[in-house]
Amino acid sequence: MTKKELRCLLLIFVVFIAACIETDIYLPAFPDMMLFFGTSEEAIQSLLTWNFFGICVAGPIYGPVSDAIGRKKPLFVALGLFLIGSVITLFAQTFDQMLWGRLLQGLGSGGCFTLGTAIIFDAFKAEKAFKAINYLNSSIPFIMAAAPLAGGFLNQAYGFRSNFLTIGLFVMASLLVCLFFFEETHPTEKRVPLQMNKLLRDFKRALTSVPFWQMIVVVSLQFAGYLVFLSGTAVLFVMEFGVSKQAFPYFQAALLGAWLVASLSSNRALAMWGAQRIKKIGTTLILLGGIGLLAATLFTPRDPYCLTIPMMIYAYGVNWTMGLYFPEGMEILPDIKGITSSLLTSARLLITAMVVGLASSLYDGSIYPISAVVIGIIVVILPTIALYERRYAKREPQSISVQAEF
Repeated sequence: MTKKELRCLLLIFVVFIAACIETDIYLPAFPDMMLFFGTSEEAIQSLLTWNFFGICVAGPIYGPVSDAIGRKKPLFVALGLFLIGSVITLFAQTFDQMLWGRLLQGLGSGGCFTLGTAIIFDAFKAEKAFKAINYLNSSIPFIMAAAPLAGGFLNQAYGFRSNFLTIGLFVMASLLVCLFFFEETHPTEKRVPLQMNKLLRDFKRALTSVPFWQMIVVVSLQFAGYLVFLSGTAVLFVMEFGVSKQAFPYFQAALLGAWLVASLSSNRALAMWGAQRIKKIGTTLILLGGIGLLAATLFTPRDPYCLTIPMMIYAYGVNWTMGLYFPEGMEILPDIKGITSSLLTSARLLITAMVVGLASSLYDGSIYPISAVVIGIIVVILPTIALYERRYAKREPQSISVQAEF
């Protein structure tokens, strides 16, 4: 790796940090935020919904615009929105102000992910680009696993606003690094003018593709199941089950830890067993996690340990399956990867926002609505995977490398 490539990779890593932690770091502060804003369990979870809505709206916009005018200007717009949203969340005195801040953070965060990936493929040749993304994917889970622990400590020591201050400081650092060190990676001669008719035709192709929609359903609902449990228990475990605010981040970190172990072992497992077997193992783990969650809900509905352990199994399985189905979904229409990538990312977050909203509206101070939504998701995705594999799945998986995104 050349010095220029290394500098670009470090720059993208800095940009990704704030985008990675802005979802998880403040979840341990939910109970304190509920008290401060005088809001309900259902309403507090809308902080996730509004944020994901912003990310999913931003995704399909930044890509085509940056193809036409370069990466630098859209990246500064994204970081600017991210910073404005962070300032609003830091000083918000009403819950509505906090929601608007989270929406702006989502609009900015979505640009960081979309443009960061595009910059990597600009700056690195094809094989090096995949290696660079693997480096990022190897480090990002550590950041995500550390985020709830750091958030719990900050909330306990300095109050919930310290979490949003931390996000804002990382965004400011990203903005300054890009201002002084980022050089445009998308040269003028490679830029493609915005052609709305062609863009709409490409979107139509993707949205009318049955196998592509199957991948959207599988990838989106898998992620939604994880986040429904994570966000719902942030309130349930502390407010209803008596888990201390200091201890709860460890439950959250356990789920992220399972994801991290799966991520670190996936490439070796893929080399040993192949993609099709990894899919089967991952799907089996998702099923076992669902069965375990159902048993814990029926027999130990107030035991946070018994409820969390099967979700760790679920998270492990989701990592292995989503790590293969996400890139496979992008290859269904290989000539419009930019469109399929943005749609997969945006749909995943939009569907997640809708499912989290549904779960929060059903919240009744027990684990039952959360478990019902997670188990319902498993009931939908398992036959969807079976149908996809039977009719459309590629049978030459050797070229696929695990690119798990979370």
